[in-house]
Amino acid sequence: MRTISVDNAQISFENTGVFYQGKPFSGKLFRLDPQTQDTLKIESYARGNRHGNWIQYFPGHVLKEFRTFDQGKKIGAFVQYFPTGKKQQEYHFQNDEYQGVASEWNESGVLIREMHYMAGYEEGSQKLFYDNGQVRANYVMKNGRRFGLLGTKNCVNVSARLLN
Repeated sequence: MRTISVDNAQISFENTGVFYQGKPFSGKLFRLDPQTQDTLKIESYARGNRHGNWIQYFPGHVLKEFRTFDQGKKIGAFVQYFPTGKKQQEYHFQNDEYQGVASEWNESGVLIREMHYMAGYEEGSQKLFYDNGQVRANYVMKNGRRFGLLGTKNCVNVSARLLN
């Protein structure tokens, strides 16, 4: 398997894929930190398409992101981290579409988003939280319809309005 720097002048990125010396590229591309020479990125390709594991690092070899592709389509888990090493988000893909649970956390490690997807569409329980962990929105998607607390308006009880 060929491993080449992403900065190599013979690598070209086009709408139809990645090419090396004018031919679809198969192998791994990497990027190094110019100061430390630590690896910042590793990308895998097959016949010009994104294929295999992609990994990115913050300086100091701290994991930043991990994802997987199959013939150009996103599959499996996409996980992103804060520079501190704490998980920032985790999404799952199947055939280039969101599938399953998608979660996000703030820098303190508090869950701020938990969504469920089926074939790229919201389906099932959907929850958004404020940074302090309190519920911001809590609804259910069923057959494309939304049920529950959306949290987008400051609602006032009808009886409270009548008293004012």
